[in-house]
Amino acid sequence: MSAYPPASTLPVSPDTALTHLRGLARAYGALVVLVTGLIVLGASVRAFEAGLACPDWPLCFGEVIPEMNLEVAFEFGHRVVAGGVSLLFAFLAVRTWPHTTYRRHVLLIALLLGVQIVLGGLTVLHLLAEWTVTSHLVTGNAVNAALLWLVLRLRDADRPTARRPLPAGVGVWLTVVVTLGFAQIVLGGLVASSYAGLACPEWPTCNGGVWVPTLEGTVGLHVAHRFNGYAFLAALVGGVVAFRQVGGFARWIRIAVALCVAQVVVGIANVLTGLPEGVTVLHSALAALLVLTLTAAVREWFACRATVPAPAGDTR
Repeated sequence: MSAYPPASTLPVSPDTALTHLRGLARAYGALVVLVTGLIVLGASVRAFEAGLACPDWPLCFGEVIPEMNLEVAFEFGHRVVAGGVSLLFAFLAVRTWPHTTYRRHVLLIALLLGVQIVLGGLTVLHLLAEWTVTSHLVTGNAVNAALLWLVLRLRDADRPTARRPLPAGVGVWLTVVVTLGFAQIVLGGLVASSYAGLACPEWPTCNGGVWVPTLEGTVGLHVAHRFNGYAFLAALVGGVVAFRQVGGFARWIRIAVALCVAQVVVGIANVLTGLPEGVTVLHSALAALLVLTLTAAVREWFACRATVPAPAGDTR
């Protein structure tokens, strides 16, 4: 017997309900792509120093559609895309509501999206305060992670539930990795919002050949961001070694390691080249993809705990 709840409570045939869920999974998947693009666009707004190009909110210079220049186009475009994401989610939420199994999940995403909208306004009204910029970044990634989790839940409604059980220790390892990953996003937001990206202008040392000149101020933030990143990568590599035989779960870890290595390389390039806009935006894009990859890995772990063991020979 499946450990999953019924796919739908609609008064329709199981095949019709599953067809509807397949369509929802594809639509929410498209929304994940759109939100990822929105996160990258937000990084572009920051990289091009356009965060206050519209100095008021929700209007821009008191107008619905302001006069455009490059900075205003970045900031205003970010708002327009965010509005489109909100409307698309609202439409999909209505379409999902008859499937009672997913209502709480949809409500959670709606709550996160509402908080994100408020934080976006506060970021402007509080003149790019560090706490608003960082919270906006963290919540945006949380929205995207929750959307992907919903996609995977909808997908699982149309797939066999048998999965190969994961080894002992996976839960503890995931807790460590997710904690380090969350800390890295927070530290990255603080480094960006406090303009600490070049507080350590060299690599691998920080200042004048010293690895840790201080743990205070912007230099301390930059140092913490670096060393937490190293710890994060080391934990991911340890997971690849420990769980390399675990089918689909190991695949997500390998992808996460590849993304994290790329993230470290781009971060180093960011420092050595003086924070050029393109490299800065790429750094944020890789971070968003890494969040999604870890979300898929955690979802796989939850699904394996919730389902019966896979039959012998099943390596899925």
